[in-house]
Amino acid sequence: MLFLSALLFLVAWVWMIVTAFKSDQVVWGVVMILFFPAHYLYGILHWSKVTIPFIMLLISTGLMFTISPEEVAHLR
Repeated sequence: MLFLSALLFLVAWVWMIVTAFKSDQVVWGVVMILFFPAHYLYGILHWSKVTIPFIMLLISTGLMFTISPEEVAHLR
């Protein structure tokens, strides 16, 4: 479950950055690379451009909060 949520998160993160750079919003792209919470703000402000990756980002964030302690202990 951890691997799936991390993979989903990574895909959504890259997709949103690429969308920002393609929309000639270089500042947003750089800010999203350097400052993680900017993805949530960008997703809210530019909903029409990033609907699918923003939903993927929210789902993967939610999945990360449901990881069991056994999975976390297994990583150590």
